[in-house]
Amino acid sequence: MRRRITSILLVSTAIALILFAATAVTAEPRTLKVGLLAPITGPNPDWGKKEAVGMKMAVEEVNKRGGVTGTPLDAVILDTGGNPQQALAMYQRMTGQEGVMVVIGPHFSEEFEALSAVTSDAKVAIIATAAAKPGLSDLAKRPYAFRMTVTSDKKEAPVVKGWATTFGIKKVVIINDQESDTWVTVAGKVWPTIMKDLNVEILNLNDPLTFRPGEQDFSALVKRISNYQADGICIAGWPEETGHLAKEIRRQGLKQPIMGGSGAANPKVIEIAGEAAEGLWSVSLFYPEDPNPKVRDYVRNFKRACQEQYPGMNCDSEQYDVVVHDSLLFIADIMKKKAITGNPEKLQEERGKIRDGLATMGIWRGTAGMMSFDQKGDGIRSIHVVKVKDGRWQPAY
Repeated sequence: MRRRITSILLVSTAIALILFAATAVTAEPRTLKVGLLAPITGPNPDWGKKEAVGMKMAVEEVNKRGGVTGTPLDAVILDTGGNPQQALAMYQRMTGQEGVMVVIGPHFSEEFEALSAVTSDAKVAIIATAAAKPGLSDLAKRPYAFRMTVTSDKKEAPVVKGWATTFGIKKVVIINDQESDTWVTVAGKVWPTIMKDLNVEILNLNDPLTFRPGEQDFSALVKRISNYQADGICIAGWPEETGHLAKEIRRQGLKQPIMGGSGAANPKVIEIAGEAAEGLWSVSLFYPEDPNPKVRDYVRNFKRACQEQYPGMNCDSEQYDVVVHDSLLFIADIMKKKAITGNPEKLQEERGKIRDGLATMGIWRGTAGMMSFDQKGDGIRSIHVVKVKDGRWQPAY
């Protein structure tokens, strides 16, 4: 009988050891998942690809320093295609099966508007990277929807005022992308409000001069522009169309100063327009030519990492990759302060702690300069008025 009991105990012990060993082999180490929603395909896919590089760089930096109190970060990167419905589906995947703690992104205003409506249900904070349409944020109503960007009304004012004052602009024409909510708002509301205060007349106020995304032949549109005796020309559009427009404007002999919206401050404009881009003004939330060693190191390391992942793509750092990079770093700081553990049983509780940390973050200084959130959840950022000089974006004054 004793021999039988001993045999049973030995078998039980062996089974327990086998199960323990199997669990030890199959169990995954705990990580803190942070999501990125970026337009890796669709319009302006270079932005999304660069954002992914900035995210990976920041995760690597944090993990090299020991992660968050010993727990490494894990980046979950999903493509929105620049489409609001796809962004919504990817957010739901992030907050559901992926189990992320917080989401950086989406990029565009239309995407942010779609996601902000459901963030209170999922209770996972989003930090939009470039959604600048005014009036979308309200932490009192949507406490999980943040934007680490400056809204268009605040961002565009410095460049409009500086450009109009420098060139003595009194009469302008405005051309805009007719399908982008961002540029329809800038051309139809933001710029007219600023220009009214400056006593600048919009000559084509009742004659919309518009184009569609992807257009490259602007000869007819520029002929219409030339019919106006304007002091200056304003383009509200994405980099590719802005570059082709600037090139055609100069090809047809128009010499008026040109101002682009914040999306124009991009190396692609210079690639497309060449010498025709010289003198173009715009505004950016990051100046990659800043001599600050911190900025120089980031720009150099970013370009190397980007070229390794996307050979042949223009890998100059821009305002969007750096905001993702900086956002991940201040999220890691918040996680440390809030003692975030990544315990699956406390997932929702810790998501709430991160959200509260964002709302009370105060001023944080990163590679792109000062960063914070106002009471509505919009970004407070350093603003740079820039122009193309000698083939590069440089400070306008």
